[in-house]
Amino acid sequence: MLLINRFIGLIEDHAESLSLKWVEEIRSNSLTSGYTRFSKKELHDIVFARFRKLGDWIAKQQNIDSEIARNFREIGEARARAGIKSSEMVYSLILERDMLVQYVKDQGIVTEGIDLNRVIQFGEQLNFFYDKAIYFALVGYDRVACSLEASGEESEFEKTVDGFKRWLIRE
Repeated sequence: MLLINRFIGLIEDHAESLSLKWVEEIRSNSLTSGYTRFSKKELHDIVFARFRKLGDWIAKQQNIDSEIARNFREIGEARARAGIKSSEMVYSLILERDMLVQYVKDQGIVTEGIDLNRVIQFGEQLNFFYDKAIYFALVGYDRVACSLEASGEESEFEKTVDGFKRWLIRE
């Protein structure tokens, strides 16, 4: 677990440079061209906060899943309102996750077979987090894109979170 915490620490400590790298990737990738509507600073701010909170979000903490769900639902709503395609939004999150895994691999920390196992475990934790992020971003996106009724919207969200408890909470 210590090595996984070191991976998370690396990402959180280098959130600035990782954010700038993500911004360049998103702005230059043809599959995320809608993000050129945002300034570099706006894009930086979008991802920087996530990188700085990554340890909190992928740690197994009570009630954190509702926070993650709400945060990414709001992100999905914001992207829909900004006219970003859902496919671009999802791909931006996939690129973000893949960039973090590659960054950890490139740091030269992995020197033994046991370390490689920790990288795999870390990748699984990131995948689990980003799967939830993508799903709830799409929930938020659909809420705007499909013009769902405002009445009962919070109860609908809670119903969705409750319905996925078995998936969200993993021991």
